[in-house]
This record gives sequence, C-alpha cells and structure tokens, in this order.
Amino acid sequence: MRTEEFRRNSGFLLLMLVITFGIAMVVMVLYMGSFNPFSPWQGSEKNRYADVNSMPWDEGRLFWTNLLDGYDMSGRRPPFRAQPKVTKNISYRTDLYDGNRQLGVLKLTVFKNFDAWAGWTGNFRIGGRQYEVAPWEDKVLNRTVNTFSGNIAPLKIYEDQNGKDRAKLYVITTGPYELRGMEKSDIHKGTAFVTAWIDKKYRAEGMVAIQTFIDGKQLILHWGPVEPTDE
Repeated sequence: MRTEEFRRNSGFLLLMLVITFGIAMVVMVLYMGSFNPFSPWQGSEKNRYADVNSMPWDEGRLFWTNLLDGYDMSGRRPPFRAQPKVTKNISYRTDLYDGNRQLGVLKLTVFKNFDAWAGWTGNFRIGGRQYEVAPWEDKVLNRTVNTFSGNIAPLKIYEDQNGKDRAKLYVITTGPYELRGMEKSDIHKGTAFVTAWIDKKYRAEGMVAIQTFIDGKQLILHWGPVEPTDE
C-alpha cells in the first residue's frame, strides 16, 4: 500500500512540475518575445535596426543589466561578422567639443568581454563660469562620478544623411556627472551618456549627452573620429 501511495504522490509531483515549467515557458514567450533561455547570445541579423532620431537617454533597453536582458534590442551577443571584432581591450582618448569650444577630455575603453567604461575630466568655461570635472567619489551614490559604464550594442545600425552602415559597432555607457565651479554652491550634477560608433578600422567617434543641463537645456558634446590608443 505504501509503495502504491508513494507512486501516486511521485506522479502528482511530477505532473505539477511539468505544468509549472509549461506555464513558465508560456509567460516567458509572452513577455519576452523570441527569447530563448538556453541560447548564450541573443539577436540575429534580422533583428538589427536603425533609429537616427533616438537619443541615448531613450535607449535604456540597450544596457545589459541582468541575466534576462539580451532578449531586448541590445542583443547580448558578440559583434556581427561585418562589425569590428573585440578580441582585446580597445581604448580611446579624445577632446570633447561643443561646436568650437573644447570642454574636457574623454577616455573610453571597450573591454574584450564587451563591457565598456568611460571617464570625463577637464577644466573649462560654460556660461562665463569656470568649471572642473574629475572622477570624484560620491558618498551618497557610493560610486565615482564622471565615470560611465555600459556595453556594446551590436544590433543597432549606424545611419546618417548618406544612408546606413551596418559595419559600425555601437557602444553606450551612462553614469552620474558632476561639474564644480569656483564657488562651493556652484555645482551641477545629473546623468550623462557616453556613446561611440567604431568602424572596421577601429576609428571611433561619438558624443557625451546630457538631457537636462544648466537652465534645463540639453548639452551634446561631440568627439572623434580618433584612432585607438596604446593604453
């Protein structure tokens, strides 16, 4: 009797396990589209897209933040065949410009694991006032400001007035920035984004973008094209 009862209980538990797994798969398909939990890399050539009008603050979906990210438009995957390969760390150092005004220096590194890091430093004038930007420790945020982290986003396609270039590789990072003026009360802080497009010859160009800056205006700084450094 005990053996028969044990078999019934085991069969019931197995049935519940199968049903639970089936429900989980249905929910995953409904909420994640074509996400395949058993696939190490997500996204294919047919999933690639271009959006010439998007700004970095609209591209939160491109960041790889947890295990289930990658079904989204970023595609946690290596570069496509047409794009530059990332087999070692690639670093850049370049000046940042707002028109003809030089507003500091940018360092950017794309790591061979496809993560990315950027740092902004310098002394410059904005609106007639002198400011400094450097990698300071923020005890409230418990992190270093004016440094930015992110990743490559192979699925995004470069596009300008001349058309699309599927061979360029997109990089996006974000983090807190802080500008300090001559007076202690003259501080501007918020969130900045650093982006890059890397071509097949590893030349890169991009921007530092702040959605809300002084007087509520946007600040868009451009850089490049530049060659990789030996760092």
